[in-house]
Amino acid sequence: MYRNARYPNTKSSNTKKGGDADIPAKFELYKDARGEFRWRLVASNGQMIANSGEGYKSKDSAKSGIESVKKNAASAAIEEKA
Repeated sequence: MYRNARYPNTKSSNTKKGGDADIPAKFELYKDARGEFRWRLVASNGQMIANSGEGYKSKDSAKSGIESVKKNAASAAIEEKA
C-alpha cells in the first residue's frame, strides 16, 4: 500500500543538529482512519522501509512493537525463499 511512498511533512522527535538528513531512519507513530495507532520506519530519503502491518489499540502497544523491531531486526537471519 505504501510502497515507494514518501512522507516529507512528518516531524521527527529526535532531530539532530543539521536536520533529518543526519538521521539514517526514523520511526513515525500515527493514528489511522480507525483511530488505531500504527508505525512506519522511514529512511532519510523519505522511502518507507517497514510498517506495523496492524493497528494497535493503544500508543504504548504500538511503541512496544517499535521496540521489538529495534531489538530483533539487527540479529534477524536472512531466509531466502524460492
